[in-house]
Amino acid sequence: MYQEKSKSKTNIFVKDCITKALFNLLEKKDFENITISEIIKKSGVSRMGFYRNYKTKENVIETFIQDKFFETINEIKDERKLNFQTPNIMLTTLKNFQKFSDYIKLFLNRNLEGLLYNCYHKAFYYLYHNDKQSRIREYSIQMFIGELFNLEITWLKKGMKETPEQLTKIYYRILKLRYNEQIKLK
Repeated sequence: MYQEKSKSKTNIFVKDCITKALFNLLEKKDFENITISEIIKKSGVSRMGFYRNYKTKENVIETFIQDKFFETINEIKDERKLNFQTPNIMLTTLKNFQKFSDYIKLFLNRNLEGLLYNCYHKAFYYLYHNDKQSRIREYSIQMFIGELFNLEITWLKKGMKETPEQLTKIYYRILKLRYNEQIKLK
């Protein structure tokens, strides 16, 4: 589960150097061909500095994605105070996905879709999971995580031609159609 680590200026700087080094290497090499030694050399931090902050190179990406996800959550929490409606939550999520789309493209170009999904799943599950929820709620959360992930990845792969506002409307039209189909089946 995601846990925030120390936020000292030195720690933030070290993590930023490591993350930038890995992303720079990802632009040139496949992920599986990048070594921790290369990341350390490119980042200019010590091996101890790397392992103080990360366990693996996958953990660098996981932490980056989770940090961006929690930025989104904080924006959603701020918006809840103003206007708590699900379409506004979807809109904030899509706007932030758009803001970080260059990184997501990089991950997809390097065949890291599975890692990206796992990070996405952990973060959403952390946000929505409740130990005392019904099975229906549990399945509902799992469906939403998969739907949103696939919606955003498809949007990215198709060139993000729709605005976040347009995609939010499309998503809710799909939900409405799905709901109407369920009523017809009864």
